[in-house]
Amino acid sequence: MEKKTTKQLIGDFIDLECQLEYADNQDEVNIIDTALTVTKKDISRKLDGIDHFMVNIDKKVHLIDAEVEALNKEIQRLKVRRRATESLKKYFNQTLIPMVVEEVGENGIYETDTARYKLYETFGPVAVSDEDSVPDEYKVVKMTTSIDKKKARKELTQGTYIPGFFIEKVKRVRRS
Repeated sequence: MEKKTTKQLIGDFIDLECQLEYADNQDEVNIIDTALTVTKKDISRKLDGIDHFMVNIDKKVHLIDAEVEALNKEIQRLKVRRRATESLKKYFNQTLIPMVVEEVGENGIYETDTARYKLYETFGPVAVSDEDSVPDEYKVVKMTTSIDKKKARKELTQGTYIPGFFIEKVKRVRRS
């Protein structure tokens, strides 16, 4: 005997319900009732299987979420290490090496077996000391536009028409 899908079982259930309404005699009603009972049990078994499958899917989702969280923590740890390493490199390049070249080098030049260091002066980054005194021509205004879907959802669910938006009803199942 071929196993029926859940859709087929529901179709059979609906057909049997219709047949029960039009049954002429008690024997026919008994046969249809028996078939309905069997179909209900089959649907119940199918739903138990689906429920078991859904629980396994939930377990997999939680395991994936835990793995993502662990990887995110590792990424954060590596970013902290990277910032510390960059900070150390910045200290060497901006403080320690210039100090060595200035103190030990000759005429602002210091050579090792692997590199030659030359001390020179250049302009550093621009710093703002007082924002209020900066002329307007040096101030930049940035604006961003975003769509407030939360507000639109509230109004759309109350029946308000808003151009450019639409919302559809969907069927969902609450599992408890």
